Amino acid sequence: MIWSNGRFRAPLHRVLTDPSKERYSAPFFYNPGYNELISPLPCCCRDVTSPATMASSATAGEDLNGTGTKDLEPKKYLPCLWGYFRAVRFAGDLTDLGVEIQTSHFKMVVGSGKVEEEKRDKEEKSSTSHVEKQHKFLDCVDFREAFDVEKYRDILQS
Repeated sequence: MIWSNGRFRAPLHRVLTDPSKERYSAPFFYNPGYNELISPLPCCCRDVTSPATMASSATAGEDLNGTGTKDLEPKKYLPCLWGYFRAVRFAGDLTDLGVEIQTSHFKMVVGSGKVEEEKRDKEEKSSTSHVEKQHKFLDCVDFREAFDVEKYRDILQS
């Protein structure tokens, strides 16, 4: 979801089985490297803070670099360190850290009403926490070693 800026959603992982038949499964998941910083791809969003985008919006919607970004939505996600995301997900699934992580924790929330503002404040606090923690995690983790939840518990815990 982050790479596509929310355009493509992750599929629901659900298997319906027939209890009267034998079933074998071999799941396969493809993941980026643990040290990869995942952000919306440039072809899926426009960066509203870039000088080219700001200048293009000032010239009747024309895009200075010809990439057609005027029709794309602004970036909706903060960068997410894949190794941190997987570590927190792993720790949340297999231990009792009291931590749950979703791609929505990296989503930038915008709204105009009071309810939206309160929701944004709560979600931005959560997002900011994960963004800050992932940098601390990257400073001390060695992705070549087997992952040990206890070694990184203080960083991963909420």
